[in-house]
Amino acid sequence: MASAQDLNGASTSTLQTQTFITALVTGCAVAGAELGIFILLKNRFRQIYSPRAYRVSSEKRVDPLPHSLLGWIPYVIRTPARTILERNGLDAYVFVRFLFLMLEIFFPFWVVTWIILLPVDAVGSRGTHNGLERFTFGNVGESEQPRYAAHLILAWFLTFWVLYLIKREYARFIVLRQDFLMSKEHTRLAQSRTVLVTGVPKEYLNQDAMHRFCSVLPGGAKRVWFARDLKKMPDLFERRAKAASKLESAETKILKLATKRIAKDRKNNSPPPQDQDPEANKAAVMRYVPQKKRPTHKLGKFGLYGEKVDTIEWAREEITKTTEELESERRLLDGDKYPYDSAVFVQFHTQMAAHMFAQCLNHHAPLRMSSRYLEVGVDDVIFSNLNVNPYQQRLRYFISWAATIGLIITWSFPVAFVGAISNVSSLCATVSWLRWLCTLPVPVNGIIQGALPPAALAVLFMLLPIVLRLLARFEGIPLRTGIELSLTTRYFCFMVINGFLIVTLSSGLIAAIPKITQNPSSAVTLLATQLPAASTFFLTYFVTVSFSGAAGALLQIATLVLYYVKLVLLGTTPRSVWNLKSSFQTVAWGTLYPSMTLLTVIGLTYSIIAPLICGFACVAFALFWFAYKVCLTRAEWCCLASNKYLFLLVIDTPPATETGGLHYPKALTHIFVGLYIEQLCLCGLFFLAQNSNGKQSAIPEGALMVVLIVITAIFQIILRSGYKPLITYLPLSVAQRMTDRAPVPYSDSGRDAPVDSITNSPRSFSSQQQGDQKEKDESTFPPPRRSADEHNIPLRAEDSRGAETDRMTADGDEHLDQNAFDHPATYQGYDTIWLPQDPAGLYRDEVEATQAAGVDVSSEGATMSEKGKVDVSRAPPGEEWDPSQGI
Repeated sequence: MASAQDLNGASTSTLQTQTFITALVTGCAVAGAELGIFILLKNRFRQIYSPRAYRVSSEKRVDPLPHSLLGWIPYVIRTPARTILERNGLDAYVFVRFLFLMLEIFFPFWVVTWIILLPVDAVGSRGTHNGLERFTFGNVGESEQPRYAAHLILAWFLTFWVLYLIKREYARFIVLRQDFLMSKEHTRLAQSRTVLVTGVPKEYLNQDAMHRFCSVLPGGAKRVWFARDLKKMPDLFERRAKAASKLESAETKILKLATKRIAKDRKNNSPPPQDQDPEANKAAVMRYVPQKKRPTHKLGKFGLYGEKVDTIEWAREEITKTTEELESERRLLDGDKYPYDSAVFVQFHTQMAAHMFAQCLNHHAPLRMSSRYLEVGVDDVIFSNLNVNPYQQRLRYFISWAATIGLIITWSFPVAFVGAISNVSSLCATVSWLRWLCTLPVPVNGIIQGALPPAALAVLFMLLPIVLRLLARFEGIPLRTGIELSLTTRYFCFMVINGFLIVTLSSGLIAAIPKITQNPSSAVTLLATQLPAASTFFLTYFVTVSFSGAAGALLQIATLVLYYVKLVLLGTTPRSVWNLKSSFQTVAWGTLYPSMTLLTVIGLTYSIIAPLICGFACVAFALFWFAYKVCLTRAEWCCLASNKYLFLLVIDTPPATETGGLHYPKALTHIFVGLYIEQLCLCGLFFLAQNSNGKQSAIPEGALMVVLIVITAIFQIILRSGYKPLITYLPLSVAQRMTDRAPVPYSDSGRDAPVDSITNSPRSFSSQQQGDQKEKDESTFPPPRRSADEHNIPLRAEDSRGAETDRMTADGDEHLDQNAFDHPATYQGYDTIWLPQDPAGLYRDEVEATQAAGVDVSSEGATMSEKGKVDVSRAPPGEEWDPSQGI
């Protein structure tokens, strides 16, 4: 007769299977509903579902999705992935490539493990498990342990398949990145030849010394910018920007109040109000908005206390005052008040010189000029981190990582609780006061065990990236792309430990509690048997994330709703309306990659232990690949589902956020983590396996797994040591290719003689023409997008030698002038105040009054309806505008 414990175990297995089925049915139903709604809405709301079909310049546009019911599916599949490379850059392309790599990994896993391991684990294995747990490693009975040979052989076979694919991807990525960096359009961007170096000694903090220092490199330095200790200037700059924003809001609000009052009077046939004191109230708007209704605010912190002032009058005075103070301080920049700091931006004449400078040992003293950053864009710089000296940076690095580790440990407790919920069927059979949970209807129990834990994990992980980004910024990283790269590592560590290992251990421990309480001495063996049972939670996790997540990413219901809610609630000024309508969603690579590589780790870990997961992993990554291919503008969990679609039609990656695919090698490293965890788990399971006599029966299999771990580690070390230098830098061996592709700079000795961009020696025009022809014939790499940085900076006067545009300068690069990498507070103005044109023409008085106060103001391209709704027809004043782009 079966024991009570066996009956409880069977009941638990049945409940877990029902939980999975409930989650699967629910996920499919939700996905079907979301997909149906998407098909109905995709061509009706182009702002959400196809912004890249009309809101970008003509050369970057893609065709909108077909209007037919299902014709958009083959359209997405047939669209070449390299289209993403042309439209959205290398970061987007390699992310979609990573998803396809996961298909290459898991499809063979799926076929092989389902054909071989499912029968090995379930058919005649004399195991005691029921339901889905019949198809796990733990279902092999004590008398059938020779079957472990199948698990061992497949572990070796599949490991070598993964290692081969990783080696292939490293080799292809290096070529891909080098082609991207050396492509004709990219090399003409100033960003491709600019290096940021920190920890510069004082003797080099002047133009002549820095130019001499760089003169040993091919072509030398073209421009040099020094960071400064600006004291209060950034605060003045921020004060003026906030005052300008307040003035726009207050002016638009008063026009809206007046417009609504006029509409109300017209509806009620009321005569227009008369001025009580025409001399005191010159602005016509005052007839409709009494003094008590004018916008006001308090000057204290957060506007909660302090003197109450009229917002419009205060903002005009504040802008004028801060502008005068800033101009006064700017005149002192050439003196000693604002000395140079230890960070320097160097733009070289040639790209190879920039890469050589970044690779060289630049100084004989420790930590001097030790941190160098390539491919620096203006919008990528965090100016507040430029004044962190090397010693402070090292100290901050340790503090930052100590806080990250502490955060991971702290988060493990609520995550462990979530893991316990995922096995509540075992918990209610063991803990008396929770037995009422066992009496709940099967669907309710399935929701508690299946749908609730993944949702709880998503909530727990939602706030963490914000904290981790702050820790990375505290570390002193001076580039936003650098912070995202750091976040990729931090968040992945967190996800693997808390999102996988803690959940696995807590779930397996809960499942083993009943038998451990009866026989504590068998705890280790029982855990080894029960840990595979935790795979049910991750099967449910894959179903929840992939089916409903992928369809949800296509539907973008939150984005659709928030877009119109924001237009109503936040679209109060022309600039806010423009920002809402013109801005694309962007991708947070630092959280998106770890979210995907976590699924990779889970799939690899359970590929042999619970082979059912391979099929669901393959389906999940196929859905992700399809979705992201078109719509790459979403972030994190919303984006997990529709890669191919999102990157083509929705998502945009600004050039300043482009790393040239540097997240991809990190993702490949994360695959090794999944291999190591899988191998360690199998190694432990083999060593702990016992036969019917209570003796270890799989020691040879465990020993061979140790050998496989060593082989994997050696392979990774060799691979990393060989490819690591090539990941970031261009080698000298490609210099000739770069020379053939690069535009020709002029030599200092004369404007008529072009020089070789690598050797700095004269080069004939015939060789130049040959190089140009070779570029046309051989280059198949699409040009990257041009950075917005290079269109919005005013042209400044330079010396006579700079009067003629440098041949190494792309269209727009001539605007990257002497102030490009200076702090904005040292040269930038404020945004022109942008007011809407109301139907009654009251805006004219406000424009005149604002101009009289010495503040720049315009109403071009902004309107207000009779109901007070603001709309725009072009970009804000002072910004470039292409009339062919829609809004």
